[in-house]
Amino acid sequence: MKGSPAKLGTISGTAGHSSALKMKAEADAASALKQMELTKEETKDAYSEETGGQDITFNPTGTEFTRDGKKIKVKSKGSTHKKLLEARWKKGDEASGGTLNELVEARKKHKKGSAGYAEIQNKINKSLGSKKVHKGTTINEEGETVETKPEGTTTRKSDGATVMEGLGAQKGKTLTYAEKQAEKVNIDKERQDIKDAKESGDKVEKTQSQKTISQIKSGRDDKYTGTRLSRAWHKGRAKRKARKEARLRAKNA
Repeated sequence: MKGSPAKLGTISGTAGHSSALKMKAEADAASALKQMELTKEETKDAYSEETGGQDITFNPTGTEFTRDGKKIKVKSKGSTHKKLLEARWKKGDEASGGTLNELVEARKKHKKGSAGYAEIQNKINKSLGSKKVHKGTTINEEGETVETKPEGTTTRKSDGATVMEGLGAQKGKTLTYAEKQAEKVNIDKERQDIKDAKESGDKVEKTQSQKTISQIKSGRDDKYTGTRLSRAWHKGRAKRKARKEARLRAKNA
């Protein structure tokens, strides 16, 4: 009689059981490998520069994406998963106006569970396509857990967003708390560069960073930053620093 004893069912006992389990494991592995290869082929467009205008959305963990209404899963922590996360981050950065990295840095300055942390995390989630909403909470004098919001902010009545207090807070002409924190990260980077430049005596670097700070405050990244008066003043200051930087570079040439 031809054929494997295990396949023909002529092996009994422990040996037959072990052989059958081994064959099943091999079959499952082959099937998994085939599925993984298919998944890799399917996911090419997810991180390709030429997506052909297809509408591709990612789940929060990057382990699944939807293309043309079809959900496709990928192996977690594999090379394809990594590329999906990179593509998802790139798409999220565009959705956040190029501030996703700054938002992550700003979040580090807040304690998890605080109002500031929650507000920034919600902005990150929204940019990445996650619908999960965090709420900052604290314990009041009565021992009750209550929701809080960052200091210096108010709730915009039109959409419920947490925005910085100001004349245009209710008219959509004020930055949200998360946007302001992301802006602050960029300004803090430039201030550190100014400090380093002073220590090294690099006047060009110092002036360049001063110019960049004024450009940010003049509305380079967001037209509603600060106030109309402060934006106008920093616009003029940025021009003065640009002229000074040009003179210093010419002098050093």
